[in-house]
Amino acid sequence: MVTGHERQAAELSAADAARKIRDGLLTSEELVQSCLERIHALEPSVQAWTFLDAEHALAQARAADERKRSGEPIGALHGVPVGLKDIIDTADMPTENGTVLHRGRTPSNDAAVVKMLRAAAP
Repeated sequence: MVTGHERQAAELSAADAARKIRDGLLTSEELVQSCLERIHALEPSVQAWTFLDAEHALAQARAADERKRSGEPIGALHGVPVGLKDIIDTADMPTENGTVLHRGRTPSNDAAVVKMLRAAAP
């Protein structure tokens, strides 16, 4: 069930979410859980996701929270989840380009934009 706090987190802009995480007002795990709840609620009518690994997203969020707690440097988008269209290569996820011809395709390298996002999120 989505609470008011969770719904509010899912509706934050990336900049606001990053600031709240940086300021300790929100954890990445809370934000990701909120976003997953929203996706679960809306996906039957929106049908936007070809692939979504909720457990992987939560594991990344927990790792981001641990990194912040440890005092390690964090990037501008630290802890903020990002969804990518199925036409952008990601080395650790299927990228099928919206066609059955590429079903099961997992690229060996990240697209440039993915590399930049990953660099901004440590």
